[in-house]
Amino acid sequence: MCILRLTRKLLFCDRSDLTTVDKMRDYTNSLKGLPPHTIYKEVVVIGNGPSGLALSYLLDGNLPYYNGNSHPDEMLLARLKSIPASRSLVHQDLEYLSQGLEGRANNPVSLLMDALCHPCADQGIDLPSLIDWRYEPDQRIDHVVLGKGLPGGAWQTMDSNVLTISLNTWMELPGLTWFEWESKFRGVANPNARRVSVAEVAAYYSDYLRINNISRHFRSGVVVTAVHQLDGKSLEGVADELRSVQWNVEGFDLSTGESFSYICQKIVLATGSTDLPNRLSVPGERNYPDWVFHDLVSFEHAIDVLAKENPDIHEGVRSVDPVVIIGAGLSAADAVLSARFRSLPVVHIFRRPGITPDRMLPENMYPEYHKVHQMMTDRSGGYPDYTAYPEHKVVGISSFNERKIQLTSPDGQEIVHKVSLIAILIGSRPDLSYLPPEFQDGEKLGVIPDQPIDCRANPLSIDPWSHSLRCSPLGMYAVGPISGDNFVRFLIGGVLAVVHDIHRQKKLLECT
Repeated sequence: MCILRLTRKLLFCDRSDLTTVDKMRDYTNSLKGLPPHTIYKEVVVIGNGPSGLALSYLLDGNLPYYNGNSHPDEMLLARLKSIPASRSLVHQDLEYLSQGLEGRANNPVSLLMDALCHPCADQGIDLPSLIDWRYEPDQRIDHVVLGKGLPGGAWQTMDSNVLTISLNTWMELPGLTWFEWESKFRGVANPNARRVSVAEVAAYYSDYLRINNISRHFRSGVVVTAVHQLDGKSLEGVADELRSVQWNVEGFDLSTGESFSYICQKIVLATGSTDLPNRLSVPGERNYPDWVFHDLVSFEHAIDVLAKENPDIHEGVRSVDPVVIIGAGLSAADAVLSARFRSLPVVHIFRRPGITPDRMLPENMYPEYHKVHQMMTDRSGGYPDYTAYPEHKVVGISSFNERKIQLTSPDGQEIVHKVSLIAILIGSRPDLSYLPPEFQDGEKLGVIPDQPIDCRANPLSIDPWSHSLRCSPLGMYAVGPISGDNFVRFLIGGVLAVVHDIHRQKKLLECT
């Protein structure tokens, strides 16, 4: 009971009164082996992208309630009507509510929240949400969200002009609809726009913190370097108030270089999927960072410079060697489009015979990706200054007097191309190097235990109802892409599962 009384005192004291917080900071300095000025939080969230934003909103005391609206799924509707309307979904039986749901997500609670927030979205039907969000201060959980960049994560660093794959309403976070944000907080609403620019999404996520008053929970511009589980020796001699502390999170501030340290009961991994680009692992790949790139933003900056240095290319004069784009995904397609827009010659290399646009990307809404698909599969040479090399393999990159790339065809023929720039866009993976040594880079934590974590092929192995990691000590959770929820519209369910489990455990403690 002591830890609960202390936690409540820390959570609900007047924000202008720093005495309790200061005492807690000083008190934690007595923990053995921890840095000075270690700070206590109930929950530490690592990652400040959409998952971290949504999680902070719920941890701050904003809870979802079924609002009584109808749903086309009669079985789901019957289950919803059978639960007490006065209780938030955070305190409901999520396994019962998620029964029998199907969709594009792998996690059952993600399917549940998607069905409630975006009913029949995949069928192109625009129905009102079945969720109302209510602010309940007594349900707040003290937490901090740590992130390398600005809140919004990777959305703050992408090419601002690229259009989203998801529809605008699918980019929403809890408690703030896209159209409410546009009309009320941006002064402009365009109900006919379905896909929106990355710049608009980044602005929405930046405004989300201010509008929902959760900025105080965010510490941005920091890097987490280590996560340690506290052992008995670290807790020797401390009072009962801190006995439930399990983790120490350490890192440093990118601006000042100063280190920080938090101790907490729970850790939530929300680091996304874009920290570490995948590599070909061929000779020369790492030797030329000024013209071999592994991310779309850096490549686009480089082709801007290349186009400005060669203005006659816009007049049809071939004055530059081609840019090489390696990959068959949507990032590679964006790179092809960007290079073609600047009238640069393109060599496109990919292992698969040619991508087929996702069945959920209709041509009338995603014409640019269908155009790239046509280019990749065309064998008539109908696209000037674009050359596709399907099923070819890159074997080396070199630069003596000239920049060159070597590849082999399916029948073993060797091909050498002079190049201006190379973009290797073959996916990325999360950086989990801060985890304890036994779990470095996510080893043992994935669905395939002996393979590195890959958000699509090998996400973290989680309990489906709590999103706690199956193969880690208690108190570690995962949300967003690293748990298999690769679209914003699905990550809300993972966030609900985590908050549901944290409240469940708090209630169990209160009963003991």
